[in-house]
Amino acid sequence: MVTAFRKGQTKFQIGSNDNLFDFSYVQNVAHGHLLAVNALLQTYKMIPTVPPDSKRVDGEAFFITNGQPVYFWDFARAVWREAGDTLPMSSVWHLGEDFAFAVGGTLEWLFWAMGKTPNLTRQQVKYSCMTRYYSIDKAKRRLGYWPIVDLDEGIRRGVRYILEQEKRDAEKKGQ
Repeated sequence: MVTAFRKGQTKFQIGSNDNLFDFSYVQNVAHGHLLAVNALLQTYKMIPTVPPDSKRVDGEAFFITNGQPVYFWDFARAVWREAGDTLPMSSVWHLGEDFAFAVGGTLEWLFWAMGKTPNLTRQQVKYSCMTRYYSIDKAKRRLGYWPIVDLDEGIRRGVRYILEQEKRDAEKKGQ
């Protein structure tokens, strides 16, 4: 999303922004993994007794997210603001999902003929308009999981990290 900001793509929104997404800060994902390891070790200690199903985690799937579903374009704008974007909403062009999908398909064919990749594809339209969030209740119950970094702080840390990486890369090239 910082790359989209750098390319000046913040002036477009595809779809109506009524699709919820649940993003995950990496430290929360690592925290969830550590809790799963701990739960596995705890149930292993119960052997030869078979742990009750409510305690077992082996072979189970868990969703680990920030647990803060947010509308897709609201998240994107929060990232862009953190990166330095000041574009007012009144300057944002809203493209309907069907229209953008047709444009993406057309661009894919044109750019394919030139051996290039377009900035807008049907896959990008689909991704930015789909709803994608999951319940973390099972992870809370069985692992004791709670996100340790909230979404706003995760955005600040993530964007800061990317900007610092860009600065380091630019300094290396300048040497």
